[in-house]
Amino acid sequence: MAMASEMNKTLITEEDVDILKVMAHPVRLQIVNELKSRKTCNVSQLTEILDIPQSTVSQHLSKMKGKVLRSERKGLEMYYYINNTKASEIVGILGCVN
Repeated sequence: MAMASEMNKTLITEEDVDILKVMAHPVRLQIVNELKSRKTCNVSQLTEILDIPQSTVSQHLSKMKGKVLRSERKGLEMYYYINNTKASEIVGILGCVN
C-alpha cells in the first residue's frame, strides 16, 4: 500500500532543481513575474518597470537565459520571454503575480 502512494508522488528532477537555483533571487523572480504578465520585454522596459539599474537587469537576464528565458532580436533590441513553463508556475505559486 505504501508503495502505491509513493508511485503517485511527483518526482523532483535535476532540471527542477536547476531552475530553482537559477531563479533563487528576488530580482529574478520579479523579472519572471513581469515577463509572465507582459509576455515579452526588452532590458530598457524591465529597467523602467522594476526601477533598478540596467546593468543589474542585464546581469540577471544573462543568468536566466537558456534555463528559464529566451531572447529574440527585433531590430536593435533583444526581447526576452519565458521559455520554461515551470518558471511561470513557480512565480504563480509564490504569489508574485499582481
